[in-house]
Amino acid sequence: MSGLQRLFGFLFLVLVTPLPVAAEELPVYRQDFERLDADTLAPMRLHTQFAAPDSVPGVVGRAWRSDGFSSWAELPQKTAKEFSLTIWLALESYPSDLEVPVSSLSPSSIVHQWDDRGGFDIHIDTFGRWGARLQTDKGEVGLAAEKNFPLYQWVQLGLSVNEGEAVLYLDGKTVARKALPAPLRPAGVPIRLARAVDEAEMLNFTVNRLNGAFDELRLYRRGLSAAEMRAIRGRYPDTISAELSLAVPESRFAGDHLRPRLHAMPPANWSNEPHGFVKVGDLWHLFYQRTPNGPYKTQMHWGHMVSRDLLRWENIEDALWPELQTDKFGFDMKGIWSGDVIYDGGKAFAFYTSVNHFDRLKASNPGVSMAVSEDPELRHWRKLGPIINSKYVRDFRDPYLFRDGGTWHMLIGAALKSGGGLDYHVLEKSEEGGNWEHRRRFVSEPYREMDIGSLIWEMPVFEPISDDTHILVVNPIGGEVSKYGDPATRAVYWMGRWRDGLFHPYSSEPKNLDLLPGHLAPTVERASDDSLRAIGIVDERRTPQAQEDAGWAHTFSFPRRWQLLEDGRTLGQSPAPELTALRGRPLLETGAQILSREPRELLRPEGPYELLIEAGDDQPLVLEVDLLVSPDEEYTRLGFDGERNTLVLDKTHSSKSSQGEGPNRLQADYDSAAFGPMRTLRIFVDASVIEVFINDAAAFSFRSYPQDPQARGVRLSSPGGEGRREKVTVWPLHVPGNQQPN
Repeated sequence: MSGLQRLFGFLFLVLVTPLPVAAEELPVYRQDFERLDADTLAPMRLHTQFAAPDSVPGVVGRAWRSDGFSSWAELPQKTAKEFSLTIWLALESYPSDLEVPVSSLSPSSIVHQWDDRGGFDIHIDTFGRWGARLQTDKGEVGLAAEKNFPLYQWVQLGLSVNEGEAVLYLDGKTVARKALPAPLRPAGVPIRLARAVDEAEMLNFTVNRLNGAFDELRLYRRGLSAAEMRAIRGRYPDTISAELSLAVPESRFAGDHLRPRLHAMPPANWSNEPHGFVKVGDLWHLFYQRTPNGPYKTQMHWGHMVSRDLLRWENIEDALWPELQTDKFGFDMKGIWSGDVIYDGGKAFAFYTSVNHFDRLKASNPGVSMAVSEDPELRHWRKLGPIINSKYVRDFRDPYLFRDGGTWHMLIGAALKSGGGLDYHVLEKSEEGGNWEHRRRFVSEPYREMDIGSLIWEMPVFEPISDDTHILVVNPIGGEVSKYGDPATRAVYWMGRWRDGLFHPYSSEPKNLDLLPGHLAPTVERASDDSLRAIGIVDERRTPQAQEDAGWAHTFSFPRRWQLLEDGRTLGQSPAPELTALRGRPLLETGAQILSREPRELLRPEGPYELLIEAGDDQPLVLEVDLLVSPDEEYTRLGFDGERNTLVLDKTHSSKSSQGEGPNRLQADYDSAAFGPMRTLRIFVDASVIEVFINDAAAFSFRSYPQDPQARGVRLSSPGGEGRREKVTVWPLHVPGNQQPN
């Protein structure tokens, strides 16, 4: 909206709306956030770690968008013993906090001017409880709103203070009023927005700032009446959409060459495992672990994204977040951890791990809790509370449901006396909440003979993979298993038969889901052809400081198609067939070209791409592929030796940054008997995410972080010498209907 349009709009509102505020009581300060450059904002200052503050659509014109962890505003404006303040606010989420009991919380502030001698503070905590406090000569006075602060909508907040009372308003209506025993004692510090008086720190992160949009700040020189506050609110429409205002603008990450463009991922901040993958009608729903307020893990939410084609993903409102049922307790107050969603009888049922701060058995901590949605878009959920506790195991998390005939079964990743395993329950009665009966055994083999030395299994998946074979997938962690160790944190699986209420694995020894670690915790759902689609997490391998500097952490894999290979014992993973729709016109098509020992650059794609290499003769592939090659000799090398049946990931030269983590060199054996001789490679590169498929059967995914934004080159070589002939095709990848990435 232009400045002239804004002026006409403002004049129209003034002319049509009676305003009983006297002329001399017009705002002493106003900030419309129409332009966010320093000169226009002065004397207000906006702080952010990014190149510029986020500008988004506002109540009128533009607004300022805070990122939830690095941004806040400061205004060196004095307030007197009497004043009024109004501001428009749209919150995406309540502020994060440390996972502590209610008595130890550190609430955030919407607006405050507070020091050790005086001031006011309009505050809000991680459960949405909000109010105001003021310092007077006769002590502190608090005002508390009865209802939680609204999310995902624009509302006008107001505070009026005179010598006799303080009144808190929301959309022109009184929500709290308190007599003052003495006049307000002003503070001698600037007014601050979106920053707590007492900040909570975790590692290198400040975790209790605000994630939302701010607009139309006004300060008045006296306490305004309720009628005056209603009149100020009446200048604006009754409802104002916040959907575009809360979308993270593309400008925030425009200069981030490591952020994927095509992979499903949250718009910003922290994500973890995807789960609850479910298709309702023609719409795919993907739920996932999320901290909406910053690139750190605390007070987990269930994020929610949807797609009609597994290519275009739209993030919508969070489905679930921590709440309280009493002043001090909530069964999921410490976080909404992973789980599963099923759709049955026209309703969606979410089963999730709920954690709190009380006795683990009496309060189901951890517990499996349940929520239900009758909304066709699964946007709105009603919590039913805990249905299962962990009394049969040392610890558990991540329920997964499957149906056998007319009966629902639940598997929960568990810590047993012997190490990782499963807790198993069967639904006996289907009334709301259900009546789940514990079963002692799910697998015919002892878990101690199946485990790889872990403390607990996470994110189980159990599905039929053919007419007579099922697959069980788990993610062992802890104990002898670690993210960067050997054994490494990764998904493993067993094939077997499901009969007589037990899973009978063909072998007690698990197989690795991927050839190399880097991708884990897949969630699955059936496509229209009844084949399985799987999406996992491709996790970070860089420091917490690097994650904070980026402003986001973790991404999800491209969807894969699962199938049982010919040996009847091995899982085959190929890129989901839907992904071919991402291909543009080929950037490169070669016949069977001869490779040499020296790496030869093929091209330097500008954006995401798919690289297909096919053996040009009857020999298996023996070659090295250098990806993300920079002019300064950063590169990530993949070595494929189809004669020795080995592969190598070498990141020794992948980045000149010191913020990478994890082993720089990984090697694995390749099972040619199961996957076939190495004949074709499909490699997807999307910024820092690389996904590799051999013969459309074996797979692995990982992250690489070149420092140079120009690190885009692709090189091929044959370490075995001259004579190798391979066919190469490269497609640019872009969402259908969109222009190809620059």
